Amino acid sequence: MNTELYIARQILPHKDNTNISKPIVRIAIIAIALGLTVMIVAVSVILGFKNTISEKIFGFSAHIQIVNYDNNNSFEASPILFNAALQQEIAQERQVAHVQRFATKPGIVRANNSVKGVIVKGVADDYNWDFFEKHRIAGSTFRIGDSITNQVLISKQLADMLQVEVGNSIVTTFVPSASGKQPRKRQFEIAGIYETHLQEIDSRFIIADMRHIQALNSWTEQQISGYEVFLHNHRNLWQAKQTIQQIAGFNVSPDATLLQVETLQELMPQIFDWLAMLDMNAWIIIFLMLMVSGMNMITGLLVIILEKTQSIGILKTLGSSNVSIQKVFLYVGSLIIGKGLLWGNSIGITLCALQYFFHLIPLDPQTYFMSYVPIAFSLPALLALNVGTLVITILMLLLPALIISKISPAEAVRFS
Repeated sequence: MNTELYIARQILPHKDNTNISKPIVRIAIIAIALGLTVMIVAVSVILGFKNTISEKIFGFSAHIQIVNYDNNNSFEASPILFNAALQQEIAQERQVAHVQRFATKPGIVRANNSVKGVIVKGVADDYNWDFFEKHRIAGSTFRIGDSITNQVLISKQLADMLQVEVGNSIVTTFVPSASGKQPRKRQFEIAGIYETHLQEIDSRFIIADMRHIQALNSWTEQQISGYEVFLHNHRNLWQAKQTIQQIAGFNVSPDATLLQVETLQELMPQIFDWLAMLDMNAWIIIFLMLMVSGMNMITGLLVIILEKTQSIGILKTLGSSNVSIQKVFLYVGSLIIGKGLLWGNSIGITLCALQYFFHLIPLDPQTYFMSYVPIAFSLPALLALNVGTLVITILMLLLPALIISKISPAEAVRFS
C-alpha cells in the first residue's frame, strides 16, 4: 500500500467538508481544465489550418517540380523533352506517390464583356484528378483521350467574374512566345467549376489539355514545361528533393537541356513563412496557459499546506521524513491536476468535435483561404499536451513543497 497516496486522498478536500482550501482547489482545477481546453483547441485549429492549406497548395502544384534549369520561374517556361524512363525511375522511389507532366502559358480570357488575365495549366493523360474531384463544385473533370479536347476547368471566382457556367464557352487569347507572331485565340468549353478558396489558384488558373499549350508554343509532342512530383508525406520534402536531385538534377536531356529540382516551399516561401508563424502562435498560447495553470496550482497547494500545518507537525512527530511528507503533497497536487486534465480533455475534445462535424464557426474565404475554422485531431499532440501539462505543473509544485522542510514539528502541533 502506498502510504503517501492514501494520506493525500484524505487530505484532498471532499464534497462533505468545509475546508478553507476547497474553493481554492476548485479554482485550480478550473484553471487547469480551461488551460488545457484552450491548448487543445488552439493546437487543433492551427494543425487544421496547416493541413488544409498544405493539402490545397501541394494538391494543386505538387510537392516538387522538375523544370528547365534556365527557367526564370515565370509561367512562360522554357520547354524540356519528355523522358518516360526518367518519369518512371522517379515514380519508383519509395517517398514518391505520383509523377505527372504539365505545361503552363499565360493568356487573357474574355466572356460577356469581361476580361481577365489567366494562367492556362495544361495536363496530360497521366494527370491525377483527385484534387479537383475534391474541390469541384459543378460539372465534371474532362477526359484526356487520343484527340485533343477543348473542355476546361475554371474556378468559381473566374466563373462569377466572367458570368459563365458549365457548358458555356470562353475565348482565351495567347501572346506567342516568339516575337513577330500574332496573338492566337482558343475557344474553350467549360466542363467543370472548382473552388479552393486559395486566391493564388482561384484567381487565375484554368486547367486544359496540354496539347493546346504545345500547339500554341509550336512545341513538339515531346516538349513539356516539366514534371510535378507528389510525395506520400510532405514532411519528407527535403529528403525527397535530395533523392530526386540525384536522379534528375544532373540529368542531361537529348537536346542538352539541364534539369533543376525545386520544392514548392522554395517556389512559394511567403505562404510557408505564414504557416511557420502559426507554430509560434501555438507555442505562445501553450506557454501562457501553462503559466496560468501552474501559478493557480502553486497557490492551491500553498493554501492546503498552510491549512494542514498541524497535520504536517503530527506526521513529523511520528517520524515521517520531509521527503515523505513532500511526496504526500505532490500526490495531492497530482490528483488535482488529474481532475483538471480530465475535464480539460472532455471539454476541449468536445468543442473540437462539434466544429469538425458541424462547422459552427465560419470564416471569410477571401482572408483565411477556407470557409470555416478547420480542425485536425492529432493523438500525439494530445498526449504531448497532457503529459507536458502534468510534468510542468508538478515540477512547479516542487517550490511550495520545499516549505514543508521549514516547518518545525513542535510549533506545527501547537498551530491551530
